[in-house]
Amino acid sequence: WQARYDAIQRCNDVLRVLPLATDITESDATRITAEAPFLRGHYHFDLKKIFNKIPYVDETISYAAGNLNIPNDADIWPQIEADLQFAVSNLPTTQSAVGRGNKYAAEAMLAKAYMFQKKFSAAKPLLEDLIANGTTAKGLKYALVNFSDNFNAETKNSAEAVFSVQQSVNDGS
Repeated sequence: WQARYDAIQRCNDVLRVLPLATDITESDATRITAEAPFLRGHYHFDLKKIFNKIPYVDETISYAAGNLNIPNDADIWPQIEADLQFAVSNLPTTQSAVGRGNKYAAEAMLAKAYMFQKKFSAAKPLLEDLIANGTTAKGLKYALVNFSDNFNAETKNSAEAVFSVQQSVNDGS
């Protein structure tokens, strides 16, 4: 719970602070403005699957301002869908880094959210587009790979990777 809401708060911090940045290109600002709701939608979706009735926290709510009593009495599927739809509409199809979500990762997440709600007719066109056109963040056409390759570090970020988090330790970054 805490880790996911901390991550949501970081996404919201990005959305609050980004307009203040003066040394960022317009294309980077657009990409970042789409990445933050994608991740926020992902974390809310994860919480929704686990706990069901959860508060939706967007960039208008700040823990730092003491806003800790957010109601959980509403169904937040519409907000999750809106975050993911925004990402689908605004993320590029390829990214400079393999660990960044792209349009197709957001489309897959949105389709999954629809399926969890049994909105199969809404999910189907997204899934058909993913099969026909979907690519990984580095531009590989989605494809199934040898099952064991999914657990092999040498084949990480393969054509089967819809969204892969990148991790490193002590790399100086």
